[in-house]
Amino acid sequence: MMDEQEVAASEKACELCGRTQLPLTRHHLIPQARHNKARTQRKFDKQAMKNQIAYLCRACHSQVHAVLSNQELAQNYHSMSDLRRHPEIARFATWIANKPTGLKVTVRSYKDKG
Repeated sequence: MMDEQEVAASEKACELCGRTQLPLTRHHLIPQARHNKARTQRKFDKQAMKNQIAYLCRACHSQVHAVLSNQELAQNYHSMSDLRRHPEIARFATWIANKPTGLKVTVRSYKDKG
């Protein structure tokens, strides 16, 4: 059973890696955990916070959250073009783009590296 953030496998492609025929997850470009923060509320209106969503495969979605904190996402990476420009995200998306749908991917967290 899929959770409410997951979309059934379809012809629709992951917006980062471009793979199709796999379930996609809803990624809020402005993280929901930041919606109640004053800085976020000054920067974005409620409609933008609610409606700016990207559809990503589970591997890409996990990679985004492993590499970037919610604060970094809200401040600097709140669009698909911004995400694609991040070196680690871009490298991962390029690497996984030609991998098979059923591949199990383990994502390392880069946040704790100094």
